Amino acid sequence: MANTLLSKAFELEYITKEQFEKAEKYKKETGVGDETAASEMKLLTEENILDIYGKIYPYKVEKDPDISDESIAKQFEYKQLSRYGFLPEKCGKDILIMTSRPAELLYAEDLIRDVTGYKGAFQYLIISGSAFERMTDRLFKKGSTEVDTSELIGIGDDFRYANIYDISESDSSVIVNLVNKIFREAVDANVSDIHFEPQEDGLYVRFREDGTLREKYVLPINISRQLINRIKTMSKLDVNNNKIIQDGNARLDTSGRVVDLRVSVVPSVNGENMVIRILDKNKSGFDVSMLGFSKENEDKFLKLIRRPQGIILLTGPTGSGKSTSLYAALSALNSTDKCIITFEDPVEYRIPGIVQVQINPAMDVTFPQALKGGLRQDIEVALVGEIRDEETAAIAFDAANTGHLVFSTLHTNSAASSILRLAKMGIDTYVISRTLVAVINQRLAKRICPHCKTEYMLEADSPYRKVLKCGDAPVKLYRGTGCRKCNNEGYKGRVAIQEFLVFNEEIGNLLDSGATTYEIEQAAIKNGMKKIHQDGIEKALSGITTMEEVHRTVFFDDM
Repeated sequence: MANTLLSKAFELEYITKEQFEKAEKYKKETGVGDETAASEMKLLTEENILDIYGKIYPYKVEKDPDISDESIAKQFEYKQLSRYGFLPEKCGKDILIMTSRPAELLYAEDLIRDVTGYKGAFQYLIISGSAFERMTDRLFKKGSTEVDTSELIGIGDDFRYANIYDISESDSSVIVNLVNKIFREAVDANVSDIHFEPQEDGLYVRFREDGTLREKYVLPINISRQLINRIKTMSKLDVNNNKIIQDGNARLDTSGRVVDLRVSVVPSVNGENMVIRILDKNKSGFDVSMLGFSKENEDKFLKLIRRPQGIILLTGPTGSGKSTSLYAALSALNSTDKCIITFEDPVEYRIPGIVQVQINPAMDVTFPQALKGGLRQDIEVALVGEIRDEETAAIAFDAANTGHLVFSTLHTNSAASSILRLAKMGIDTYVISRTLVAVINQRLAKRICPHCKTEYMLEADSPYRKVLKCGDAPVKLYRGTGCRKCNNEGYKGRVAIQEFLVFNEEIGNLLDSGATTYEIEQAAIKNGMKKIHQDGIEKALSGITTMEEVHRTVFFDDM
């Protein structure tokens, strides 16, 4: 048997044969090294590991040393040291390598020679992983006056967030380092989703950036199971079952920036297909100005959300920015004299000062049950993440009718169709007429990159002339030429394209008389509503987005 950490632990009877075999199976399924397996399976303490290493290697062992000379260590980047778990310091004429992973010493020696040009001898000291982390933290985050509360993050939190994974390159496993690299790149690029798609010729990794999926890597298909299992392990999913649909969560920490992951796995013919939604807990504050309203609609929106009661709906497909708009509305209302509570599945972003309830059907915390309980909490404003059924709709409208301001979402294609959808869900038209304040239907289009934005004149034969109804008249438009700032895409960021229907007595009368969606829409237009494609066209003419993006987002039927 090889003289490894786990094999020696078994030999010295720190772990049983059954634990050893389970650990070896875990390593094979997830691709982690001995140290990570021992830690994640809670098989060995730091003291155990140091004792075992002391019996494997002929080096001195010290649990909690300190570094007295930082001059050599500062010649390295953090990721170089963390990859092999070592810290070098001057020791007489030699260099002392303090290591928490002695199996990596040869790599550490080679790296020291490459970086410093050192040609002398080495001395060695085996240290604990916590000592390594403490010393590197001091080296690379020196001068911070903030209190370290990282160990408090999980206390009292959702049980699914038991572990926070530091995704620095700090493990000897190739698979773990690859997963960490993918996550770091996604977080750094503000990617919203990562797709892992097994095909016959490879495991395709795609990032969704600014709403568009882009291929990032094609990895060998033979590593697919190990990579997927590593992420499943992080997300508390069953690595032994690859034939069922699973959903999980994980939390990552990269240089102090914490992000949450929502993980979805479904079996496919070539293996398990995994999609990960990245939710940045450090996202900057939400503000109504970020929604892309026209000045007229922004003023109208701010006035409507300050009403004491009623219901305001956001509609549109998945990924159309509904949650961002709702959070912006709540942030505008958030003050110490108001009690605001949200009911979400899942809670995507945490907003200080607001009570946020995570829907959990497995624990009987459904939208109807949570909303019933929440209305007894002496609240002024409520957010219902989504109206999915008649019961939720009825409770939401009842709340809005009894002195609460309620925000929610619906999956419909237009503002006008939402009204009839509510009626079909069993809400009395009289209740809708008394309670509904407004419906905002929106999509997200890419913004033109401000760094390479240029203007041009619309071509004489462009099909967009029919949409713009401009005949042969000259029309100035804008586009991005592509630059380093936008990865030569011509776009950077996104903007909402909206139609804003304010409910009034005329629309209420039409609803009571059994009017069609078209008739309600025409009444709303008469009352000042611009259809969603008109809002898009205005944003293209003003240089915020392009006609191509508006067409892609809302589609011009008459082009």
